[in-house]
Amino acid sequence: MSRVSREYYELKKASIIDAALEVCKRKTVSSVTMQDIIDEAGISQGGIYRYYKNIDEVLTDLLSRIRMEQYESIDRLNAVFDQKKAEIQALRELPAGEDTVSKRRELLAGLVKEILGVWGEETQKYLYPHKKLQMEYGILADNFPDRARRIFPNAAEERAMDERILAELGREIQDGIISPRISLEEFMEYNATVYLGIIKRAIAVNCYQRNAYFNEKNEYDVRKRYEAFAKACGYFLGLEEYFL
Repeated sequence: MSRVSREYYELKKASIIDAALEVCKRKTVSSVTMQDIIDEAGISQGGIYRYYKNIDEVLTDLLSRIRMEQYESIDRLNAVFDQKKAEIQALRELPAGEDTVSKRRELLAGLVKEILGVWGEETQKYLYPHKKLQMEYGILADNFPDRARRIFPNAAEERAMDERILAELGREIQDGIISPRISLEEFMEYNATVYLGIIKRAIAVNCYQRNAYFNEKNEYDVRKRYEAFAKACGYFLGLEEYFL
């Protein structure tokens, strides 16, 4: 295939994915059909099948795109984490006096605040349609797991950040810097539950309960919920004085 025809081919596929995204804003992922996309893209029946064999192939590329667009969120989270971790590690080299312990506790609280602050901003940014589509994909996976695996075999949630946070908290507990009110396993499970709850509630209010296709007012303020989330995390970690 020549360079020009390859570019044309990729552009046509991108236009089909653009159309699929517009359809998915109005319909749930599981209810989208090839005919919906044909109508939205203004392409012929025969034309679309030159690029995609079926609706699941279209959804595969769509879900891949929205995940790629959210990679900057992961990069931003890691940058915040790396900065705070470096500051905490520098203090670990000092004698564990009262002042050092206090500073380590303050930095750890700051890490929690900043990580959840970034999560709140990025969730708000990618709520519609990205998070909406991902939630609907999760529902599809629960009901039709074989189809979900065909659409996106590598759709497991990123866990790297959770593991990094868990390791740092474990070290601070080991050094006697913090004494959490619950176990780390319970704390991380709580985090996962609240995180999903915030997203689902935001999608319900800001994406589904709307007059048009999207509630531009964003009546459910995601970032405000993450601020409350951070305070609860501070309490569970025994760092509540830094969240007042």
